[in-house]
Amino acid sequence: LCQATIENVRNLISDEHFARPIFGICLGHQIISLAAGATTYKMKYGNRGHNQPCLHVGTDRCFITAQNHSYAVEPASLPDDWEILFTNANDCSNEGIVHSSRPFFSVQFHPEHKAGPADLESLFDVFLATVQDWKSGRGPKIKQCIHEHISYKGCSDLLPLPPRKVLILGSGGLSIGQAGEFDYSGSQAIKALKEENIQTLLINPNIATVQTSKGLADKVYFLPITPEYVTQVIQSERPDGVLLTFGGQTALNCGVELTKQGVLQRYGTRVLGTPVASIEMTEDRKVFVEKMAEIGEHVAPSEAAMSLAQAIAAAHRIGYPVLVRSAFALGGLGSGFATNAEELSSLVTQSFTHSSQVLIDKSLKGWKEIEYEVVRDAYNNCITVCNMENVDPLGIHTGESIVVAPSQTLNDHEYHLLRSTAIKVVRHLGVVGECNIQYALNPESEQYFIVEVNARLSRSSALASKATGYPLAYVAAKLALGIPLPVLRNSVTNSTTANFEPSLDYCVVKVPRWDLSKFLRVSTKIGSSMKSVGKFCQELQTPTDKRIFVLAAAIHAGYSVERLYTLTRIDRWFLYKMATIVKHNRALTAYRDTEMSLPRPVLLYSKQLGFSDRQIALAIQSTELAVRKLRQEHGVLPWVKHIDTVAAEWPACTNYLYLTYGASTHDLSFSPGLVMVLGSGVYCIGSSVEFDWCAVDCIQELRKLGYQTIMVNYNPETVSTDYDMCDRLYFDEISFEVVMDIYELENPEGIILCMGGQLPNNIAMALHRQKCRILGTSPESIDGAENRFKFSRMLDSMGIIQPQWKELSDVQSAREFCEKVGYPCLVRPSYVLSGAAMNVALSYHDLDAFLSSASAVSKEHPVVISKFIQEAKEIDVDAVACDGAVLAVAVSEHVENAGVHSGDATLVTPAQDLNEQTIDRIQAIVRAIGQQLQVTGPFNLQLIAKDNQLKVIECNVRVSRSFPFVSKTLGLDLVAMATQVIMGREVEPVGLARSSIVGVKVPQFSFARLAGADVMLGVEMTSTGEVACFGENRHEAYLKAMISTGFRIPRKNILLSIGSYKNKNELLPTVQTLERLGYNLYASLGTADFYTEHNVKVMAVDWPFEEAENCGSEGNMPERQRNIQDYLSENHFDLVINLPMRNAGGRRLSSFMTRGYRTRRMAVDYSVPLITDIKCTKLFVEALRLVGGAPHVKTHVDCMTSHRIVRLPGLVDVHVHLREPGATHKEDFSSGTAAALSGGVTLVGVMPNTLPSITDQETLSLALKLAKAGARCDYALFLGATAKNSNILLNLAGQAAGLKMYLNDTFTTLRIDNVATWMEHFERWPKQLPIAVHAERQTVAAILMVAQLYKRHVHICHVAKKEEVRKFYYLDIYCSCMPRTPIAISLTAPHTLAEKDGENPPPGYPGLETMLPLLLTATNDGRLTIDDIVTRMHDNPRRIFHLPEQDNTYVEVDVDQEWIIPDKPQFSKAGWTPFAGRRVKGMVRRVVLHGEVAFIDGKVCNSSMGRKWLLTYIVELSPFVFASSDSFTFTFSPSFCYPVCVPTQQVSTITPVPLSPRRKDVHSLLPPRVHRSSDPGALIAGTYTVTFHHFFCRRHPPPNPPALSPIQTPLVLICHLILTFRTRNICLSFQINFSPALLPLFIPSGKVMASMFFEVSTRTSSSFQSAMQRLGGNVVTFAEATSSVQKGESLQDSVQTMACYADVIILRHPEPGAVELAAKNCRRPVVNAGDGVGEHPTQALLDIFTIREELGTVNGMTITMVGDLKHGRTVHSLSCLLTLYRVNLRYVSPESLRMPTKIVQFIASKGIHQEEFNSIEEALPDTDVLYVTRIQKERFLKEQDYKKCFGQFVLTPHIMTRAKEKMVVMHPLPRLIEISAEVDSDPRAAYFRQAENGMFVRMAVLAAVLGKM
Repeated sequence: LCQATIENVRNLISDEHFARPIFGICLGHQIISLAAGATTYKMKYGNRGHNQPCLHVGTDRCFITAQNHSYAVEPASLPDDWEILFTNANDCSNEGIVHSSRPFFSVQFHPEHKAGPADLESLFDVFLATVQDWKSGRGPKIKQCIHEHISYKGCSDLLPLPPRKVLILGSGGLSIGQAGEFDYSGSQAIKALKEENIQTLLINPNIATVQTSKGLADKVYFLPITPEYVTQVIQSERPDGVLLTFGGQTALNCGVELTKQGVLQRYGTRVLGTPVASIEMTEDRKVFVEKMAEIGEHVAPSEAAMSLAQAIAAAHRIGYPVLVRSAFALGGLGSGFATNAEELSSLVTQSFTHSSQVLIDKSLKGWKEIEYEVVRDAYNNCITVCNMENVDPLGIHTGESIVVAPSQTLNDHEYHLLRSTAIKVVRHLGVVGECNIQYALNPESEQYFIVEVNARLSRSSALASKATGYPLAYVAAKLALGIPLPVLRNSVTNSTTANFEPSLDYCVVKVPRWDLSKFLRVSTKIGSSMKSVGKFCQELQTPTDKRIFVLAAAIHAGYSVERLYTLTRIDRWFLYKMATIVKHNRALTAYRDTEMSLPRPVLLYSKQLGFSDRQIALAIQSTELAVRKLRQEHGVLPWVKHIDTVAAEWPACTNYLYLTYGASTHDLSFSPGLVMVLGSGVYCIGSSVEFDWCAVDCIQELRKLGYQTIMVNYNPETVSTDYDMCDRLYFDEISFEVVMDIYELENPEGIILCMGGQLPNNIAMALHRQKCRILGTSPESIDGAENRFKFSRMLDSMGIIQPQWKELSDVQSAREFCEKVGYPCLVRPSYVLSGAAMNVALSYHDLDAFLSSASAVSKEHPVVISKFIQEAKEIDVDAVACDGAVLAVAVSEHVENAGVHSGDATLVTPAQDLNEQTIDRIQAIVRAIGQQLQVTGPFNLQLIAKDNQLKVIECNVRVSRSFPFVSKTLGLDLVAMATQVIMGREVEPVGLARSSIVGVKVPQFSFARLAGADVMLGVEMTSTGEVACFGENRHEAYLKAMISTGFRIPRKNILLSIGSYKNKNELLPTVQTLERLGYNLYASLGTADFYTEHNVKVMAVDWPFEEAENCGSEGNMPERQRNIQDYLSENHFDLVINLPMRNAGGRRLSSFMTRGYRTRRMAVDYSVPLITDIKCTKLFVEALRLVGGAPHVKTHVDCMTSHRIVRLPGLVDVHVHLREPGATHKEDFSSGTAAALSGGVTLVGVMPNTLPSITDQETLSLALKLAKAGARCDYALFLGATAKNSNILLNLAGQAAGLKMYLNDTFTTLRIDNVATWMEHFERWPKQLPIAVHAERQTVAAILMVAQLYKRHVHICHVAKKEEVRKFYYLDIYCSCMPRTPIAISLTAPHTLAEKDGENPPPGYPGLETMLPLLLTATNDGRLTIDDIVTRMHDNPRRIFHLPEQDNTYVEVDVDQEWIIPDKPQFSKAGWTPFAGRRVKGMVRRVVLHGEVAFIDGKVCNSSMGRKWLLTYIVELSPFVFASSDSFTFTFSPSFCYPVCVPTQQVSTITPVPLSPRRKDVHSLLPPRVHRSSDPGALIAGTYTVTFHHFFCRRHPPPNPPALSPIQTPLVLICHLILTFRTRNICLSFQINFSPALLPLFIPSGKVMASMFFEVSTRTSSSFQSAMQRLGGNVVTFAEATSSVQKGESLQDSVQTMACYADVIILRHPEPGAVELAAKNCRRPVVNAGDGVGEHPTQALLDIFTIREELGTVNGMTITMVGDLKHGRTVHSLSCLLTLYRVNLRYVSPESLRMPTKIVQFIASKGIHQEEFNSIEEALPDTDVLYVTRIQKERFLKEQDYKKCFGQFVLTPHIMTRAKEKMVVMHPLPRLIEISAEVDSDPRAAYFRQAENGMFVRMAVLAAVLGKM
């Protein structure tokens, strides 16, 4: 094709005189290439779409292009005069060529960007400029022009080398506007840095986050993210770089302040990624507007104001309405709309409390809000990863709005217009990494304004990352290191470049989630200030949190789209989509009253629209399981799709999966064997990031155990939804329907529910009943803990105390109960009560107020009231158990008294106020409950302690919010342990976890964002996050944790407002302490009076709130005194302590606003620190007294390391050769002491053999001067002995460490050969000072004789060779090569390699830097211990040489770090080491010298900070004794000593003291895959006919088990036995807690049961037989058809005969009363198994038991009996047995089959209320138990009578829609048509579980009966 064109072009370009520019595009590119002589080839798929990345050859810059071609040019075929211009970054195909000298070039892509990006549109500019040059005759060079046009000149400031250590600033506690998205971003950043072998440091006090987990960052500092604390960490760690953009606004503001203070510059720490200058451009509104104007972009009219007056003036110029915002604030903090000056003043005043600058913006309400996520590297490569559109118009904060990605209502022109602008803006600002740009777009035109740019990761980044599969935070961290974007790989394909723009073939919707009902008086209006905690709901013209539901109701009511658009300004496109959903919902309701089932097309369309099974069931009045069954029958099943962001051009390898009904195939194949973990779902108050940590920790542990994992979670803010956390991530909701769909597709080994909080636990039973394998604790046990009736009965049976409680259904009963137990009482309604689900009633007035404010307290809406225990201590226990045996226990205590929700309480672990006796009792309770529930996995227990009593509040059989806190504080990963247990691994019990440090967790509140909310803590949780810090005591930890929440330590003025007299009195010592600490105390009038009377100086301040009303006319108004409001508005107070009159837990419901409330609210609004709890007040003031202020950083306390770090004291080397003065080319004080620090040595003893030698005052002064100027560590100088200076050294002894005598060859002038000279020095040198001698061979014996003569200590150096060591074997002394060596030295002598290779080499090596690593290697090999090193290099040198301790000096070593010793030492001038290339294990990480970091991670941080150290003479030395081991000391050099063979028994294994006293994780070998599951179909391992002692074996007995009295009623005994046998089956174990008193009862083994059934039976006969066999007995079956009954034998005779062969008889007979008659004359027990239309007592027992199992209790229930009540023996027995309980009975039956009058009268005589109804529908709404029976045909004499009654009452899914969610359906079976088979799948259908219970009930009956024989 195109041959003529190709030939024509070839003729032109081959003409040397042709010089006109040629530009080829797409086909033109291939034509020019072919014309030039190149070839083309057919591509496999071709390149199509608008996101093809192209690299420019020469600059390596990458551009996004639009393409559509199937052929490519072969680069290798290009002629020599043509060069490659562009290359495809993905497949490396050619994208452009250029002539090397002539103006010809071509590109494969389309720079004209039709429906594509405009990145290279400027090539046309280059081409036109080239044409102009050609026309002007300038001879253009097109290649050079393109290169200059494309090249980027602004990357000169990139890091020359990548950093070695990077500090990451976290975001702190989760708050509204700054939530879990920063855990995700920080975690990804850490992973990215670790891939580059960069050491990572993290500062984040949010202990619940994944990023603070051990093993992720190298070091985690749990400290406040404030400039003061970050400065201390930087000073201690000396990082090369810092990342500011991964911790939200908190980190950003801190980093900016550090830059302004010069801290980063001072310590050489560089800001990586976006420069601080760029950050300030985006944060300072005025500067931002100016920067945008420079590139011709427009920002909404806006002005910055520094005062209220400036703000009012700005608003006047801009025009109302205006938007008020705080600068440098996150989530719109302090923002709102003002329509007049009054509203403006109020908003501005509050905004100034959050920031020093307020922004006044023109209101653009009603405009579209659009966001783009932009990525740019340091080389100016830039892409937009995702664009998003808010469903709500501008005016609703993006965090509060429904957000859709990608945008749905922009046309192509608008999309690329805003995209191009985003790239232009980001490039102009110089952002490096990721940022977010927000636009306001006029819906009526293309006019737009830039709202703001966030030069950091944001919540939108998290959404964009999860929506596209593009790991934005990971990429941003890589770019911050200077790595080019094209070099990075695309995580979706794992093969293409990350320099691409995702193309989505799916849509993602984010919905916010509010918890406003948790707060009193809070405004529900949503606006520009963010309130949503997680993601979920919205209103019409005045938006509220219910707005989206109002929209649906409006559409349903007939509102048109146009009308809704006018009211809401929500784009019509979205409104039409909503209308479609509402319309289809209305269409579904047409199938309610029809017999026709839902057609497949309608069902499929419903699922494609997003309707859940539950929603469909609600519309058609059916049940969720019925719809599910219908779906499966129709084959309407979900398909699994990959997130594909490359338009299917490359295979998608991502693990991001989602379910859809809009496909026809799966994107993957399924293989069994994976383990499924359910995440935490949406973040809300009470369920937040802590459960994400648990889920992530679980899947990480599963991976370590060798399992592949499936994660189900839909929260984009979580780490569990990161791209690399699991093998398969289903980004879908955690509901029964979705989890079942995934389970049936994947067929995993099982599901772990216990790691995601309450949400997964809520569907445990539903999944279990569908035969899902639940791993860990069985769902029945979970239900046993969560059902308050079951749990309460369990505690009672174990003798464990609990607060008194009762469920009540009428107000009068509630009042009576409260009067009985006494106030205060805790009230838990089943409905939301005035915004509070729980409250504390202090009196009957409170109770009436709580209950009367609701519409009714009824059977449908009961209220649970429990006795509230005041002034009690609340205790949290987290534990892990295996088959009920508790393996680990962590105990934490609350600071606040009981009554503050545990999520809002201050938590301390280990508990500080509990004595050992209490701890032991707590452990006993925990073990008993764990055993009773047969827990396998994690669980949490909450108790209260008062008056030496422990009471259990609740038990959660799952992880709790405190699991991350206790795991990290105590160094014991409870989640990892629980995971191992769940998967069947053997885990060593730990018992009670302890720690030498104290952790304090405090809540993070967001009251500043909740307008009007009262800052009162109570039983309902209100905190949005938490932080935790550590200390050597709780006072240090508490202060640091409080500062981490934004709390400021008061400087001067404190306001006191104490409500009750009791609190005033209790706080008196605390207030007196504040006065002694020097604070100015102010108080409200009553408080001031009290403390003034007690001699505390307090200034009284009046309340402000009634003054204006009570003052006279303006003319008569007295001069107003300043009041509390004035002081607060002026920020006069540094702290407000406000303790309300009401005790903890109580919250006022009235609309009356108290003075206390107003004071608290003002304190919050004006950002004044506030304390509202008395215990916290006392702890805080006590901490101030003891600590004095913000505690300093203590690395061994505040830092958790991922390595095994051991802290050693500063080490001493007493024998170091430094060649200054005289030979500094070998070594000097600076280099030698730097080498010492790098080897962990903080004090060196410097030898005197320098040039000149140190022998007199002059040379000593010179050496000291040089040492002071250059020494990096501490030093002590030795004086050298000569033949002539013995008489002068005495005067110099006080300045030296000792005397050094050289007795052999020393290669210096200090050698002394004359023994007489030796003796002179021994005679004259001060006796208390040491003498060190260099002696070898025979000289050693001579010097020992001299020492003995003068009875002096002597230190002999250089004892290292075997032949020298042997000389001392006969002496009881230490030797360097023996196990008891007292001192280790490096014997550092910086000889050159040439000297060592000479004929007479000098002794010594350069060994300072390698000595400690070599010793640590020996420690790892088991030849030494850490204690050995400390003894030889610290304790003994200081003791022998009398060296004082160095204050605050220590060495931190990583004992597990493996490395290879380099060829040259890093610091020593020697330039060589004999250990080069040797692999060692152990590295010096940090050396702290006198509190200052002297060395860290290979870098010496100080200069000449060493001190001169002299000797101390505290210990008087004993006279010389030859046999004393202290008489002689020998030093050795590990550099060249012989290996020491130490007998095994001599090496003690000493556990080193770690830097952070937290345990190191230990993972054992993986045993075979055997794990525990609650598989409902699984049988108990082994045989059931086991002897009974197997049932009673137990590991941990419960505390004080109650003995059963022999006189207990049979019913109580039988019920106890039923529970026992039922528990055995549930737990799949024979280890059951039995009361010892029951042992004699269990003796049916070997006994015989006779089964005599004169009527047909399936369940009763089979269950009795099975029960007897399981108990170890035998069964004899009596068959009427083959018995003597056929010969006329009477019933009595038959029974008597069977009694001869059996121990018990089970009898069923068709005649009423027959069983009773037969039993009269029988000597064996006879059990009634049914006597015609009479009674069926064992069925009644199992029915009662089933009700209790399903609903938790029988009392208070409404039980409706349906069917044949006349002939139904089951209902006869059951109704009579129910008279023992407080119930209501309802009857539904045909007129002829009503309940017999005799039974009705008996029931009435017991006071039981009875009602009759004509239909099930009428009776159903209030029914708790629906007991259905069949119409018994065998009881009718006439067929027509039977047919008349048959089929009158049939239960269908349609009818079930009227029933309660917790109702149960029972049936004694067999059934006919009275219950539709479609009901079977309903979780409320309990009849088959009822039948299963029959076996356990009958086991109990048999055991009870036979046990008495």
